[in-house]
Amino acid sequence: MKIKIIAAILLTVTFFSCTKKSDNNSNTTITTGTWRISLYWDKKDETSNFSSYTFMFNSGGELMAHKSATVITGTWSETGTRLTINFTDPVLSSLNGNWLKTEKTSTGIKLKDDNPLQDDQLHFVKN
Repeated sequence: MKIKIIAAILLTVTFFSCTKKSDNNSNTTITTGTWRISLYWDKKDETSNFSSYTFMFNSGGELMAHKSATVITGTWSETGTRLTINFTDPVLSSLNGNWLKTEKTSTGIKLKDDNPLQDDQLHFVKN
């Protein structure tokens, strides 16, 4: 009987001590501060194409990319499972898409293509 009680207590403690690692529904994290791309994979690592950019996700759906004195604007939107990015700039348009969020924390956002035949990935980290 003692063993069953101890096992039940351990199971309860383990169950309630689990924490959620990502917050896929909150826009407050993404609109705070600036971000940079830590990984952009499109059949190969193309992260270096974006290393000089800093990104700001503004609360009105405007996405700003800063590179030196140049500011390029685009748009973004977010649902519970998706982050949509749209730029008209030729370089930044490769980031366009309706990305599937795989992880979202206060310091990082990991996105991937929702097509299982594609291995595209886009990761942002907070500056």
